[in-house]
Amino acid sequence: MSDVSSLIDDLDNNKAYYDPSASESTSKKQVADGTYEASVSKLTIKKDITIKGEFLADIFEAVYTIDGDKHPEYKGSQVKSKGYFRFKQPDPKKYPNLKDNPGQNKGYMIFCEACGFEMEKDENGRYSLPMITEGDIHGNPVTIKVEQEEWTNREGEKRTSPIAFNVFKSDRVANVKEDELPF
Repeated sequence: MSDVSSLIDDLDNNKAYYDPSASESTSKKQVADGTYEASVSKLTIKKDITIKGEFLADIFEAVYTIDGDKHPEYKGSQVKSKGYFRFKQPDPKKYPNLKDNPGQNKGYMIFCEACGFEMEKDENGRYSLPMITEGDIHGNPVTIKVEQEEWTNREGEKRTSPIAFNVFKSDRVANVKEDELPF
């Protein structure tokens, strides 16, 4: 019987609340439209996504942290990217109805270049695109162009969120810690 009593006590004492005044998001200023110095702080990769029922792509969604030294009013603020599509050649055995779409990879190439990768052109004029990971670009300085994206929440209210629509190579140099050096 003591097990039942302790279970009931746990249920009674397992309270949780939401306090809007304690919410971190209310204390930060929403990033306004503009161009900002930032660094890559996170990268999420969605692999093997079918696009429009015709193409196969990996989608790279970056999160950028605004440079607090250059933009102190947004220190610690983060902005998500719209997403960069890396269209790839589908394996015909696995994806018999999908086709290649290399002409739509310009956005991904620009993203890679902004993160410090140099693209090499082959003898056919095509650029070989790397498969990047968060470890490859975490902390890399970039310049982002932010615009507000409008959306509707579950209650039907219009909201806006800052989105990094463009990314450019930054003039800043990445800070490398001594223990990260290869020598």
